[in-house]
Amino acid sequence: MTFEIPKINVKAQYRSSGVLILVRASGAGDYWGEYQGVRAKLYFKAIPEFDEVSGLTFLTVDKVKMDFSVKEIRMGVDNVANGNAVIQAALNLFINSNAQELLKEMKPALREKFTVVLTNFVDKLFEKIPVEQFLE
Repeated sequence: MTFEIPKINVKAQYRSSGVLILVRASGAGDYWGEYQGVRAKLYFKAIPEFDEVSGLTFLTVDKVKMDFSVKEIRMGVDNVANGNAVIQAALNLFINSNAQELLKEMKPALREKFTVVLTNFVDKLFEKIPVEQFLE
């Protein structure tokens, strides 16, 4: 199953601690992201289970794999290094200049999280809709 989403806008809170290019870059604040051309591929294996009470067959998710890509990424953070505007501007420039490489590094953790969310969603869908309705 392939999903294509033209644009996703995200706003969230972040908390970070660490060093960026020899400068302490700790802080907490607002994160924003604009992701365009999002494409996700979902592969799943489901096991049919016949419900004798209803006489219908429902699926249970056995295995899920997914991958995704993003054509264009713009993102940024506020309140870096306790509000240091120079470090914040430099960090946001770095993030946006290297967005695809950063996504590549974060992708395994994101894929794992998205897989859990999608597995739960598909499982709940399959609990409610019998196979017979999918085949109509």
